[in-house]
Amino acid sequence: MFSRELKVSDRVVLQVPREDHAQEVAALVRRNLEHLQPWMPWAVDEYSVEHATEWIRAVREVDGLPSAIGFLIREDDTIVGTIGVHDIDHASRHAKLGYWIGQDHEGKGIVTDSCRVLLGHLFEDLAFNRVQINCNVDNKRSRAIPEKLGFTFEGTLREAELLNGKFRDQAVYSLLKREWPANKL
Repeated sequence: MFSRELKVSDRVVLQVPREDHAQEVAALVRRNLEHLQPWMPWAVDEYSVEHATEWIRAVREVDGLPSAIGFLIREDDTIVGTIGVHDIDHASRHAKLGYWIGQDHEGKGIVTDSCRVLLGHLFEDLAFNRVQINCNVDNKRSRAIPEKLGFTFEGTLREAELLNGKFRDQAVYSLLKREWPANKL
């Protein structure tokens, strides 16, 4: 079963969102729209509390066999971004990992450390065998995360995502459970 909260550090925690977090999530997204829109198709000009509530409802279920689970990234009790697991295939024990963080919190290692903790939970506690990260090929910051964590670059999905009216390529990275012990530090 997925944990509802994962400690990343003394200051950072991953927390399954509740509906009462929607206003804070929406405000963070709106403050970061210019930063997010080049990479995230869901970061639309009219992003609202209703959008955040929809996301929370889709990813907060941790009992049973969810197809997605999301976490708020909280630093000192303030939401600074999100991280989640989606396209979960329970039978084959693999999933995709995605993340974003507010621009004011970039470069502090929060996303890398959050990924490391979530990967540990997926591989060690939940017996996942494979985790994949897809990033826009031009998003250097996002691509740096799997590269730092020892993921293998598998290739490029050509024109796999429609973003701002243009089809964009995605870089595909993966990490296997047997590779995790060498990469978790």
